[in-house]
Amino acid sequence: MPAGPHLCFALVVLALTGCVGGGTEVLNQALSPALLKGEGPISQGGYRAGALSKDRSPSTLVLLSFSGGGKRSAAFGYGVLKGLRDYPVTVDGSQKRLLDTVDIMSSVSGGSFPAAYYGLYHDKIFTDFEKDFLNQDVESYIWGSYLLPWRFAKALFNPNYGTNDRMAEVYDDLMFHGATFADLQRVGRPLVSINATDVDTGLEFMFVQDQFDLICSDLQSYPVARAVAASNGFPILFNPITLKSYRSQCNGRVPAWIEADKSNTDPLSRTHELARSHSLYLDGDRTRYVHLLDGGIADNLAMRGIINMGMVLSGDIDDLGKRFDLSRIRRIVVISADGQAENDTATSKQIHLTGLGQLFNVVSGTQIDRYNYETMILARQQFDVLRDAVRKERCEKAARDTDGQSCKDVQVFFAHLSLGGIADKEERERLAKIPTGLSIDPADIAQLVAAGAAQVKQSPDLAAFRDSLTQPAGTPAPAKPAS
Repeated sequence: MPAGPHLCFALVVLALTGCVGGGTEVLNQALSPALLKGEGPISQGGYRAGALSKDRSPSTLVLLSFSGGGKRSAAFGYGVLKGLRDYPVTVDGSQKRLLDTVDIMSSVSGGSFPAAYYGLYHDKIFTDFEKDFLNQDVESYIWGSYLLPWRFAKALFNPNYGTNDRMAEVYDDLMFHGATFADLQRVGRPLVSINATDVDTGLEFMFVQDQFDLICSDLQSYPVARAVAASNGFPILFNPITLKSYRSQCNGRVPAWIEADKSNTDPLSRTHELARSHSLYLDGDRTRYVHLLDGGIADNLAMRGIINMGMVLSGDIDDLGKRFDLSRIRRIVVISADGQAENDTATSKQIHLTGLGQLFNVVSGTQIDRYNYETMILARQQFDVLRDAVRKERCEKAARDTDGQSCKDVQVFFAHLSLGGIADKEERERLAKIPTGLSIDPADIAQLVAAGAAQVKQSPDLAAFRDSLTQPAGTPAPAKPAS
């Protein structure tokens, strides 16, 4: 999340006073030995896709990501949720809200606020989220972390208490009220993957049990508010959220997807590189602690978490088939709620760059824009691979399913809903200028929410997905869905 102009003062104070508090308070717990059994993942149960696969549509796989971009992205993402709530689709012969078909949500930075809130409270978000978060002056809590004597003193006298530990308390008071990932699991679908960045490796770090398995830690008891704080922890302004590795207590267990990759010698294989990099967590001497900051550093679209979870961290196609009945999946839709505005290149007209906030925006914004483009390409490629694998799985069982549909009738739809997709130039430019901080004018909030909902309603890709659900048996699948 690029630094908004309203955060500049805090950055200056931080530069003058130094980092307040170490930010090394550790709250994650070790896995119970009773969970270390079976094949596949390191542990059994926990907050992962397989545990939440009940009551889902067998014919669809719907994935939704929320980008970073501070409260601007939070408001836009919330608008997308409202749009999906009001978008009817016919799935397996029954009319449903598109929102109710979502299987997995992935989020980073500002997008983690609506994702986590919806994961815990579902439709309550439509009555309470604006008053609980969007219209709250959250930045005032940041100032207080540095300037109020009693807050400042707590950090000085507790070396393990950092600025982001304080923000986790704020988020918990405002929205989450002590909720843990066990509460998220009890609520059920969708799985919400809150993503941060491991600053030691540069990798995206997902708050799901498959990821926590690598450090032999149990996600169930971990506070949702701390995961959100890690996901939204802008560097320098906030200290990292720290996790402890309990790897020595896992009896040397290795997840099946990493074990299976040991015979892969292709240096250009993305799966091999991910297995190699994630194996660093399996070395308990090397990785004793994990330090987490803003998820937008590794992936500001929150798309790479979805890709990794679906095709690597959750296992290969055989393992995914145990979690979702691939023999009946016909439609896969990936929805990207992207509230990040295009980088402002107006600075190229100036001889000097002035202002701390301007420098942060130029550096981080340019990098994010370029990386987002590559991520979108990768997502399309990887989900085409998944489509082909599902087709193969279906056709190995029968040429047609019980509904008369061809085994090859598997389609992927990719809907990128963004501020950049707003047709009206004046509106698009006006919304793009809204800062990415954590306090935004209520009038701007309302416009962003409306824009997110409108993007859902106007999306040609979602319309193509909706229409494909009611294709008569035997109708040839289009070669390429609208994009």
